Amino acid sequence: MAETLVADDSRTAEAVVRDQGSGRRSKLDDRRWVAATCVLLLAAYWPTILSFPPTWSASYNEHGFLLGALVVWLLWRDRDRMFRLSGTPMSDLLPVVGLLSIVWLFAVIMSVQVVHQGLFVMLATAWAFAVFGSGVRVPVLSMAATLSLAIPVWGLIVPILQRATVLASGGATRLAGITAVIGYDTIAIRSGTFLVEEGCAGLNYLMGAVALGAFYALIFSRRWQTQLKIVALAAAMSIVGNWIRVTVLIFLGEATAMQSPYIEDHLWQGWAIFTLLMIPTYFLARRIEIRDDRRFSSMAETADGDDAVRELPSVPHGGVAMTARAATVATAAALVGPILYMAVGALPRGGEVEQDAGVFDIHDAWVTAPVEAGPEPTWTPDFKGIDGRAAWLVSVDGHPVEAARYYFLDQRPGEELIQYNNFVAPDSLLVSERVFGPVGPDRRIVREAILWESDVPRITWYWYRVAGFDTPFENKAKLLEIVAFFRRSPAAELVTLSVRCAPESCTDAARALRATVGGPTVFDEAELDP
Repeated sequence: MAETLVADDSRTAEAVVRDQGSGRRSKLDDRRWVAATCVLLLAAYWPTILSFPPTWSASYNEHGFLLGALVVWLLWRDRDRMFRLSGTPMSDLLPVVGLLSIVWLFAVIMSVQVVHQGLFVMLATAWAFAVFGSGVRVPVLSMAATLSLAIPVWGLIVPILQRATVLASGGATRLAGITAVIGYDTIAIRSGTFLVEEGCAGLNYLMGAVALGAFYALIFSRRWQTQLKIVALAAAMSIVGNWIRVTVLIFLGEATAMQSPYIEDHLWQGWAIFTLLMIPTYFLARRIEIRDDRRFSSMAETADGDDAVRELPSVPHGGVAMTARAATVATAAALVGPILYMAVGALPRGGEVEQDAGVFDIHDAWVTAPVEAGPEPTWTPDFKGIDGRAAWLVSVDGHPVEAARYYFLDQRPGEELIQYNNFVAPDSLLVSERVFGPVGPDRRIVREAILWESDVPRITWYWYRVAGFDTPFENKAKLLEIVAFFRRSPAAELVTLSVRCAPESCTDAARALRATVGGPTVFDEAELDP
């Protein structure tokens, strides 16, 4: 009888061990499933993921590589912590995830890189809460904030930094006994005037300091309050360092009557001051960490006998299995935009690229023979990434009017129809620009630009043609890219009509442009004269 009991107990123990092993394998499989959904999510959002390295390669954005690597390391470090802190999935965020996915799709179609990068960070944050619940807010928000620092949207605060630099450096100059007149972006002393341009606002030093502060805080500190203090300290030190740099330059200008070569060549001075200030910043950050984090750790150890920082308790739920199910549903919602992007993008573009002059509505009075493609135009707009061009020449009252259509077959980063590097002419050649119209039988609104060409003015009308719609407005043209994508329109275009003016006036040239699309008639001189 005793032998039977022993045998039964042995079988029971083996069953328990077997069940526990099965449970561990199940949890491990569920964790692997969650990891697989993360990888799938990153792969689906490849347009954004691949856009980060070129963005960070640009000047003053190099800190993005450090922050990106930091986020990857944080994901790896906190992978177990995320499951330990997971609670009831926030299913209410699923519609938000789906909506962000659709808006991301629109931003990618319009090739607004900064926007779809920001939307990716927001979507990844919402996805994490929808999967793990609110208990993971500290690690998730830390990673989201870190990656947000690597998105080049911080140029918006340049005017604030610029004005603060003028006031601080000008005030320090006065305190030193130097007579100074402080303007909006200038500091005038007896020897000359210092212009504090946008590049002198110190954004590059600020972002470098914030990146270093975040790196230190997230590696050595676990409390978000302490992390925030350290990052704020590093940011403040960089701003003060830039004020010191500008103040030193003003002192140097006063002492040398603006003759010192270091006044012009001052970039290295800023980084030297930055480096020197980062040394005490490190020691102050260390003191903050010791005072805050270690005191908190001691309190936690006294309270529950654990030498680790106490985590918030997770909310009871179905465990890792529920997290895996939530990851499946949240990933499905997040894939709506990428699936549409790849599915529609795989469809061939409809029709052929239009290469006729019909878009100009050239009046029949000037067409004595079929409009033929003219020679190479004497003028071309300063647009990047043009894939093709069709040009025509028509004579109106002796004025050779050049008509051209510039085609953009794809909206690639840096080669979009609408982007900040595209201009009808460089600023050095552009005299004036305005929205003008309506003109022609279709009462089209155009942009009218006056520019210099070999000491002779030139007048140009231009507009954008996207998805079969004409508009002179950049924002509308960008939004029409969404329509063009789903309609599979073959190209977006810049359309121009251009003619050289007489040396003394553009009135006759403006009349020639108006007559080109409207026919010979009399126009109000005041209306025509640019």
